[in-house]
Amino acid sequence: MQTAYKTYLRNEIEGATKGKLVLLLYDGAIKFVNNAIKAAEDGEIVTTHENIIKAENILYELLSTLNMDAGEIAENLFKLYDFVIWQLVEANKTKDPEKLKPVLGILKTLREAWKEVVAKEESQSKTAQQPQESIKLNVAG
Repeated sequence: MQTAYKTYLRNEIEGATKGKLVLLLYDGAIKFVNNAIKAAEDGEIVTTHENIIKAENILYELLSTLNMDAGEIAENLFKLYDFVIWQLVEANKTKDPEKLKPVLGILKTLREAWKEVVAKEESQSKTAQQPQESIKLNVAG
């Protein structure tokens, strides 16, 4: 079962568009922050730390892939990612699950916004790929 899941995941990643890859990164960050919250609530210090570090690594990846030539949106995302990373670092110092909950909220909001962008792009792509309806003209008179 685990091998089938890994194969599915590998195929999902290899066949994903850039937009879907970003969604997968958000999904991973959300998963790791959720895991960190649960571990912190259970007093599992090492597990909390490991999951926070995994979430941080994903945020660093998101940060590094920003196209800063894109303008204000990229600049704002840069600042937001930087803030989230800082929050994760602070939460990792204290292992306080309450410091992780706002991070989770930000990540979920960003994911939903990105999901809308991907859906819009897919819709536009499908429209562009559909053959145009042909018009039949009776030129025989």
